[in-house]
Amino acid sequence: MNRIPLRPGAGRGSGEARASMRAPGRLRSAWSVPTGDALMFRRLMLAGLLAAGSFLGPAARAADGVQVIARDGSAVTFPEGTLAAFDLAILQGADMLRVDVYQTFDGVQVIRTARDLAATTDIASLMPRPGPLKGEPPPAGYPVDYTLYGDYARLTARQPVAGRDTGFDGMFPTPILEDLLVLVERRKIERRRTIGLLLVLHDSEIHAARGRPMEPRLLATLQKYGLAGSPDVLIGTGDPSSFSRLGATGGNPRVFVLGGSTERPADAARTGDGRTYGDYQAPDGLRAIRGFADAILVDVQDVQGTYADGGAMPATTLAGDARTAGLRLFVGGFADAEDPIKPRRAAIEMYHRIIALGIDGIVTDEPVRAVAARRPGG
Repeated sequence: MNRIPLRPGAGRGSGEARASMRAPGRLRSAWSVPTGDALMFRRLMLAGLLAAGSFLGPAARAADGVQVIARDGSAVTFPEGTLAAFDLAILQGADMLRVDVYQTFDGVQVIRTARDLAATTDIASLMPRPGPLKGEPPPAGYPVDYTLYGDYARLTARQPVAGRDTGFDGMFPTPILEDLLVLVERRKIERRRTIGLLLVLHDSEIHAARGRPMEPRLLATLQKYGLAGSPDVLIGTGDPSSFSRLGATGGNPRVFVLGGSTERPADAARTGDGRTYGDYQAPDGLRAIRGFADAILVDVQDVQGTYADGGAMPATTLAGDARTAGLRLFVGGFADAEDPIKPRRAAIEMYHRIIALGIDGIVTDEPVRAVAARRPGG
């Protein structure tokens, strides 16, 4: 079995690696940057951005109504999935953080936005590509599930979306899930407000097939941090089987994450269920979802598409159908890699239009604009 080579002393037996995985002290190092005058301006700019965000506190948030959910932080500013991006989103007034959770080969749950680490980190400049695992096809790129935590801990994040600022590439470590839980607990105390989490599990079928299912590990982590059963911590996945492996989650709401309308869940080949995500959006499919989930997350194009000139199409019936089925509806796809950043006024108008459909939450890479759109007169 070939895996990415380990650094000396950075494997399962490395006390230093394991200590850094567990210790809250790793959070402090997440803000460190290389020394030198060349990076001093960036450090000052970072401090200025975070300070500016602090003025967008409780007054910028609505007490009720649609929730603003930052996808992997304020991802239009900092590399997505870094503590810097999450912290800025909190300071900008996001109600919740959507967190994409992957798992390393040795079972550490980490925060990334793509299975291939080459898309979001500097791994390609540090390590050779991994070989195949026994019984599995050769991997493409650098899958996180082929990577040991000791090697993952070496990596720094980079901006994966074309056209965004790459000036912060290499400045921030790649966090694990526990790093973020520590950060969020601190900010909840400091800012005296609730900060929700939408934890989306990825590639759970892969890990279940290898005998290392993600779901029990996630539940154990939530239990460790006093978040098991919290209504403010949602658990999401795109595979119905993953909900079965979760078992009883108490008060943690469940979110079914729907992909493209012609795609099928990753467990479809094993279960024989031929339904596509588009089938699940029909009234019968939504009623079926209600049997295992409390909410759905869909792309904005599924609730209201746009014409080639940018004009809005008539809204679909999905928002009303979801309510009828007893499901909360979260809508994503705003300012992400498939949705170039719009001028401010156009973005605000788009958020207004989608909010008016009666949805429960907006998942966006630019939480500051969504927060502004939700304010009276925004």
